[in-house]
Amino acid sequence: MTPRWVHTLLPYAVFAGALLLVPPVFTRVPFFTMSTGVQMAIMAIATLGMVVLMGHAGQISIGQAAFFGIGAFSSAILTTDLGLSPVLALVAGMLLAGLTAYVVGLGIFRVTGHYLALATIAFGLTLGFVARQVEITGGVSGIYGVPQLAIGSVVFRSDLAFYYLAAGVLFVAVVLVRNMLTSVFGRSLLALGDSEIAAASSGVDTARHKRSAFVIAAVLAALAGSLYAHWVTFVDYHTLDLLLSIQILIMATVGGVGTVWGAAVGSFLVIALSQAAKETLPLVFPNVGGQFEIVVYGIALVVVLLFLPKGVAGTLAETVGGRRKEQAL
Repeated sequence: MTPRWVHTLLPYAVFAGALLLVPPVFTRVPFFTMSTGVQMAIMAIATLGMVVLMGHAGQISIGQAAFFGIGAFSSAILTTDLGLSPVLALVAGMLLAGLTAYVVGLGIFRVTGHYLALATIAFGLTLGFVARQVEITGGVSGIYGVPQLAIGSVVFRSDLAFYYLAAGVLFVAVVLVRNMLTSVFGRSLLALGDSEIAAASSGVDTARHKRSAFVIAAVLAALAGSLYAHWVTFVDYHTLDLLLSIQILIMATVGGVGTVWGAAVGSFLVIALSQAAKETLPLVFPNVGGQFEIVVYGIALVVVLLFLPKGVAGTLAETVGGRRKEQAL
């Protein structure tokens, strides 16, 4: 019989191995470069928050780009205007996003269902409008010259170096979130997602747990936004775009919001499909233009909802879990 610790550590080992294989294998595939890998890792971090908020707490948010933008603009402003180190600016952005989410959550969770989704959209659109108007965010021009991320004397200049950094952050975030979701707090979130009335009758403070999940999702999105700002060294109001929130939501759904592995799987699949579409569709349809990758997002979402309602990683985890039960019997 396989020891229990093997079942605990094996998923982490497989995940770490997959992340390490991206540079030597991924860049050999047509259309893909290390910059695509960096984008995948960063978006996986942002998507991980949806596993907590939507997959377990059962709360829908279509405004995660707002917190992504808070992290990005915080890093940009604090490093370019105040001369703060990138690492401290990154932490400050996470704290600001968490505080903002807590304050917004005090009012936003008075509504539920599609009203909650509309409220989060309104919040994101409002921040995007403000970012275009005020001088501190650079207005429509944005902020240039954001310094590259450095830890001590180590500066992450190349896409390869930044990928390893982002992948390492993603791995640590997955470990922390998975441990949290298996705790008493995580089980309370799951009960909340299954039935708010039943959870409340069992003694779960539903309002506090909703806000907590919202804050966690916001902090992860801000972490991803800060990494993005130091990677591209430029930030503008597009980092608060509604399309980014929809992209995060689709990634979470495609990968599977019921498991922490779904964030990375969904991010890697959707971005890979989008990148392939950017390279191949113009060859087939010369007049294609605009953000046609939204078509790819839509097709991927429809296919998953029809054939894999629990997402790619969720379905795989359920299949593996079912086989283990059969073997135990």
